[in-house]
Amino acid sequence: MLQNTNQLPTDEQITALSNFLAKTVQHGIEGSSDFVSTSIARDFIVFIRHHGRLTLGEMLLAMQLLETLLIKCREKKDNTIDTDNLGTALVCIFIVTLKFARDIPYRNSWWALQFNMNLQTINESEVVILKLMDYKMWIGIRSFIRFYFRIFSV
Repeated sequence: MLQNTNQLPTDEQITALSNFLAKTVQHGIEGSSDFVSTSIARDFIVFIRHHGRLTLGEMLLAMQLLETLLIKCREKKDNTIDTDNLGTALVCIFIVTLKFARDIPYRNSWWALQFNMNLQTINESEVVILKLMDYKMWIGIRSFIRFYFRIFSV
């Protein structure tokens, strides 16, 4: 059964999202398995949930966009996203997700402050990610539901 995606994710859902994030990154970015684990992914997602107040739907959208980004990079044989900039790329995925999903998203300066990152780096990285994705952010409802069931194997 599809859960309410307008609520904050539960701890159980965070675990499933963390497993997906770790596996997706390990599969999509060479060398990332040396430092990306489910527990590190969980810490990142819990931080995002707490500070950004992301709903389950927003988290799922971000995970689906991450998967799409890595697929596009593989198709284009583009190694722009690598172990050196993975953290920035992940933050930017959440930035573009919220800009797409919310009427009033957090500003990039808010994200820079939360993650102690350089604002210019975030701004430039956001554009790079959007270009890699060919500026295609839309995910249809059927695709979203299939993705939901892939993550939660319900």
